[in-house]
Amino acid sequence: MSVLGKATQILDLVTSADRQSTLTEIAEQLHQPRSSVHRLLAELMTLGLLTRRANATYAAGPRLVHWGEVAAHSSDLVEVARPWMEWLRDRLGESVHLYVREREHRICVAAVDSRYELRHFTEIGRPLPLRVGAAGKLLLAHADQSTRTHEIARIAMDPPSPRAPTARELEEQLEEIGGSWWATSIGEREEGLVAAAVPIKDGQGKVVAALSVSGPSARLAADRLAALRPDIVEAAGHITAELGGAMAESHGDVRRV
Repeated sequence: MSVLGKATQILDLVTSADRQSTLTEIAEQLHQPRSSVHRLLAELMTLGLLTRRANATYAAGPRLVHWGEVAAHSSDLVEVARPWMEWLRDRLGESVHLYVREREHRICVAAVDSRYELRHFTEIGRPLPLRVGAAGKLLLAHADQSTRTHEIARIAMDPPSPRAPTARELEEQLEEIGGSWWATSIGEREEGLVAAAVPIKDGQGKVVAALSVSGPSARLAADRLAALRPDIVEAAGHITAELGGAMAESHGDVRRV
């Protein structure tokens, strides 16, 4: 079994046990040498996934607790969002993705694929950069100031793709996205890939996710993206409303969420 597999066994055991377990008890239940289990426990504690209590037993660490909270929140979000994502895919024909921010990354938590053979595919759970792509920039535009400043500085030193915006361009785009609630990307993260994204809010008005529609540039030219905007905003508005947020308000020829 791989090291990752053994570490997962330890996490499963510690988090599912009726009582807290010691090193010896963990090693015995997993039929592993105490020395190797001790090394894995030390590494898991360093990563914040486990914590060691005063009575020499182990429990879930702060990072694991945080992951659990994110997963629970995402699960509720996905359940609410999926019917509207399917509605949007059927209406527009393109792939629909739902992203949440996890520190300095965006994570795809749900996807509804286009039925075209040529379509955009994103792996569920894969970390992607915030500083490039429609969904990433939208989440970054509504992140805290320190995160925005950090990502703008990072793009100058470590652009994630050849067509990524410069630091100055990203700063200007984030300002515009923050006011328009609409983000687009044309070949920024991947050549030939076009995407647009709008926010989803919770009952407190906080942006908790980005709803994105994406596809090949052969089908999604800039004017086509603009024509799709009302439907994307409508779907996001319904999801926001079901999460307890305010339904989209009319704003010119599109509805803002």
